[in-house]
Amino acid sequence: MIKPGGNLTYLTPSSLWNEFSSRALRNHIFSKYKLNYIYQFENKKRFKDVHSNFKFAIFQLSNIKESTSSFKAKFMIQSSDNLLKEITKDLKDGKGNACKGIKLNIDQIKKLSPIQESIIEFKDNEEFSLINKIFSQFSVLNQEYIDFKRGLNTSINNRKSLLREYNDKNFIFLYSGANIHQFNSRFFTCDDAKESSKLLWIDKKDLEKILTKDDQYQTERVFYRDIASNTNERTMISTLSPKNCYCVDSMYINYEKTPISIYKKLFIISIFNSFVFDFIIRRFVNIHIQKSCLYQCPMPQPEEKEILSNSLYLNLVKNTSLLITKNDPENFKYLLYLECFEFNKEKVDKILNLNPEDEFFKEKENENDFIVASLYSLTKEDFTTLLGDFKALKNKKGEDYILSLIKGYENYLLNNKPF
Repeated sequence: MIKPGGNLTYLTPSSLWNEFSSRALRNHIFSKYKLNYIYQFENKKRFKDVHSNFKFAIFQLSNIKESTSSFKAKFMIQSSDNLLKEITKDLKDGKGNACKGIKLNIDQIKKLSPIQESIIEFKDNEEFSLINKIFSQFSVLNQEYIDFKRGLNTSINNRKSLLREYNDKNFIFLYSGANIHQFNSRFFTCDDAKESSKLLWIDKKDLEKILTKDDQYQTERVFYRDIASNTNERTMISTLSPKNCYCVDSMYINYEKTPISIYKKLFIISIFNSFVFDFIIRRFVNIHIQKSCLYQCPMPQPEEKEILSNSLYLNLVKNTSLLITKNDPENFKYLLYLECFEFNKEKVDKILNLNPEDEFFKEKENENDFIVASLYSLTKEDFTTLLGDFKALKNKKGEDYILSLIKGYENYLLNNKPF
């Protein structure tokens, strides 16, 4: 398609540069052509028939018998940025576009994304330095530590006919992505979610015919929501599923060939719902949190013994049990009686009588974020840079909320001195 010495400029979905399914094509481009630049932007209102969150990328290849060792990149280009107008004008005028953006090399890409060699999104050098720092702290999540599968695909084998929109004594509740939020398995009862939260059930006998022996519904499991965007208020949405329920395929659920400790499940949810992990997974997500995204993210992966012997880890799971219980006490108050938490009955009763909006719970959620940030060795400046990625959250909760998190983390570091 490109004559020797020629250039080709393309507009494609940005997923070409980060999804696992496109890895072979990326490798072909890197090895056969010189990639000059990638400029990525969110659709917003540019193409009226395309969802506003859909991302596109403009890139240019040169056929000069030279493979790609480095290229320029700019991500998350805003409508106020003149870069796209400049590119269009240069192309119309027949000019060679002067490559702009931050220089990336192939070795950096392979280091940050060894599995699928995705090109990770970042907005400036400061953010790119933070990404490199975070990725140097822990190994990427391993499927041996915890594995996930999508919930029931209701579009195959006439399964839709098995679903019910009413409950019965022999029915099992089927969660969908819109039914949950962070630490909240009862999000469907909230005013903000009622309209979009369709409630579904399935007969227990029908469900048991579908599930494998390693994929049962009787125990609590880790949920996370599939549909997401890296420009939402939050991208990773995870909670604990109550016992005796399951989910449809707008959710992922962990499955276990051997039982997984409840402490380990709570720990994983603690990390998943943190700002740091959210910041990491946003590098890989377009509109779905596929497993290939999840298993590129670095995170601590302790087993139960280490969780219970590490005061920071234990504090994380204790706080997470409080947050999950306050949203769904009927299903989860037993978490507060777990032996290692050492809550006496008086303390448990006091917690259960608190208003779910009580400042106590907000402090526990903030503490979790601060603990996780410290585990990744983030400074106050790092945390400030990280929170800059959550623009939709800032727009909703205001500048003062973000500043309070930064101040809270500064105080946490002063009081705990991890450095």
